[in-house]
Amino acid sequence: MDERALDGEIDRLYALSLGEFTKERDTLARRLKADGLRDEAAAVRALRKPVLAAWVVNRLARERPDDVQALVQAAEAVRKGKPDADEQVRTTADGLVRAARDVLADEGRKATDAVVRDVATTLRSAAAADPDVLRDGRLTEPVAATGFEAMAGAVPAARRPARTTAREDRRAGKARLDEARAALAGARDEARARGREADRAEREARRVRADAEAAERRVAEAEERLARLRA
Repeated sequence: MDERALDGEIDRLYALSLGEFTKERDTLARRLKADGLRDEAAAVRALRKPVLAAWVVNRLARERPDDVQALVQAAEAVRKGKPDADEQVRTTADGLVRAARDVLADEGRKATDAVVRDVATTLRSAAAADPDVLRDGRLTEPVAATGFEAMAGAVPAARRPARTTAREDRRAGKARLDEARAALAGARDEARARGREADRAEREARRVRADAEAAERRVAEAEERLARLRA
């Protein structure tokens, strides 16, 4: 399986109903391992099942991409200090939150205050801080508030000194890069650890099967011996 096909399979996992994720993920990992793609199999097995709020946001990214893109653009407008951008963010985010309630209802899940709050915060914060992740629809955890909710009262970016803005942008870019590197390293470590666990489990399974087969042979021998004695 090439990289593009594997990416498509992973995207399919995050588009599934929440209850199907783990089973389908493990099935894909076993298929990859059977094809000799051990590293890819370990990476897939390490994929985390989304929590409910993250899953809802992922579903919105797939079912309402235009609305999600509108939210991203509104968040960018707020950052640039454009007039009326705050109201556009609120209107678009509120519409997506209403859609989130429908997604939860279709899934047979209750739209609790906590889940709806996490969905709303994730939509607004991810739209401002990491729109590509939001649009990709592969979140596993809600995105914590980033201060974006306070941007409505912030001084427009155009009024800040350009030098200060550039420094802030560099710091923010470096922080995102460091976070991405740490996440990649963590994912690789987890994938290797899961691979080692899987290997140990397979060895243990082979040992148990061998013991069971030996026990079955002893039972057969004992039955045969008993039959001869009765004869």
